[in-house]
Amino acid sequence: MKDEKKLLFKVGELASLVGISVRTLQHYDQKNLLNSKYNESHKRVYNRDDLLKLQQILFLKSLGFSLKEIDDIISKQANGDDLEKVFTAQRKILLNQIQNLNKIVETLNMAIAETNVGQKISMDRIVTILKLMNQENPYTFIVQYFDDEQLRTINNSLLKNPEIQCEENELFSQLDSLYHQGEDPAGIRGQELAKRWWDLVYEFTSGDKEMMKTLFSIGIDSSKWPENTKDIQKSIESFLAKALNIYLQNNNILIKDE
Repeated sequence: MKDEKKLLFKVGELASLVGISVRTLQHYDQKNLLNSKYNESHKRVYNRDDLLKLQQILFLKSLGFSLKEIDDIISKQANGDDLEKVFTAQRKILLNQIQNLNKIVETLNMAIAETNVGQKISMDRIVTILKLMNQENPYTFIVQYFDDEQLRTINNSLLKNPEIQCEENELFSQLDSLYHQGEDPAGIRGQELAKRWWDLVYEFTSGDKEMMKTLFSIGIDSSKWPENTKDIQKSIESFLAKALNIYLQNNNILIKDE
């Protein structure tokens, strides 16, 4: 049996083996992404490691990565001999892609629901959906709860502070951590989180109390949340809701009329 490490493929053989053109291989060579070697007959050849590297290139390219991005990713990965790490890294990329696609599907479902009620979707609604989708925001579904004037307020908030999404992600991460650590919502860390959350809500809504009421109603009615937000529901219901109620009461902030 031949030693696979010594197995060599000519340019045409490798191209035919993986189903791509010779020109594509030459292009990867010119970009220093997949460099061929010369055999004793001065013919360009590829070995087993090159074959595995080509598999990674084609995999990442199929997901829409640019050649520069692919080069950056591959250069940080383990060598071709460590197949487990290579395929594990690829699986992680695929799972992230699936997660992002699920977010987009949820957003499109929401947009379809909007059109099904027989009303034309306004420009403000479309713009807000696109902005939140571009930010890969899993909470794009909240758009359906606001009217067009309120959506203009949201758009202005996102325009003034494009970092809102980053702040929100950080707060969700902290919330998840505090909840699983069994922290007290009334404790120092719980109340610090509540204050930061309230400040973000205030900025997002520009202080509009009707919008705040809507946001709190959305939080309470978690049964209507899409599937990709289910993981965070318990921490919101069991920790954040309590922490926020305590914070609002301690600071005499009235949101609801009752």
